[in-house]
Amino acid sequence: MIKFFRHIRQRLIKENRFSKYLLYAIGEIVLVVIGILIALQINNWNEERKEKIAEENFFENVLIDLEKDQTKLEYYQKFYTKRIAYLDTLLTYVRNPNIKMGIEKFGMYVEPLFYASDPTNNNTTFESAKTSGAFNTFKDKELLKQLSQYYADFPLIEKSFSSVQRFIENQFEPIMYTLPESYMTQETGNLVISEGDVQDFYNKIATIKDFRNITPDYDGLLRTPIMENYLIGDMGRSFGALAVIKARYGMLRNLKLKLE
Repeated sequence: MIKFFRHIRQRLIKENRFSKYLLYAIGEIVLVVIGILIALQINNWNEERKEKIAEENFFENVLIDLEKDQTKLEYYQKFYTKRIAYLDTLLTYVRNPNIKMGIEKFGMYVEPLFYASDPTNNNTTFESAKTSGAFNTFKDKELLKQLSQYYADFPLIEKSFSSVQRFIENQFEPIMYTLPESYMTQETGNLVISEGDVQDFYNKIATIKDFRNITPDYDGLLRTPIMENYLIGDMGRSFGALAVIKARYGMLRNLKLKLE
């Protein structure tokens, strides 16, 4: 093609047809410009297509992360709902001296209180895209803004869970250490809510026989003001954690609806 145009130019010059040569030159320039514009447009189209695919892949992977978050949040909600129920039961016995729990029931209701939950944040996809600068080319800025807020709020759940953990370590465990743990049996962990299987632990404890003939004064422990104060404090923190969980779950559901 280039050779063809060169031949035409040379013929016009030899024939001394300057005006036609000038028109031809302008036409050739126009064709070159049009070719460049078409090439740029194709390149832009390809870039936009790549950016669109990258954005779609990002949101698909974020949706997978949110599914994992949802599973965790449902577990946390179950954990703290059950915890509040156990605290409620124990507080009922504390405030009613006319009823007795029995040592087995006491063990089953206090044992779950030793356990706490660790929050998990599945934010790998979001942080990776943020670090790489991919957000600059994404079109859905409003959805990105909502995702940013969702992940920025994670410290709220960390703070709430940490509050419960510290309260267990600083208040509950010292109270329970005053009581011999000879009440523990294979059934003691039946009400425990845990992501891992803890039954082997209780089976092991049950195989170690206690020959001391000590009867734990669980009833006396239940009647102490310090036990009542602990149960109320734990319940307040558990309700706080549950509120944070529900709020985050609502944000997650809203995001999922938009992504789906």
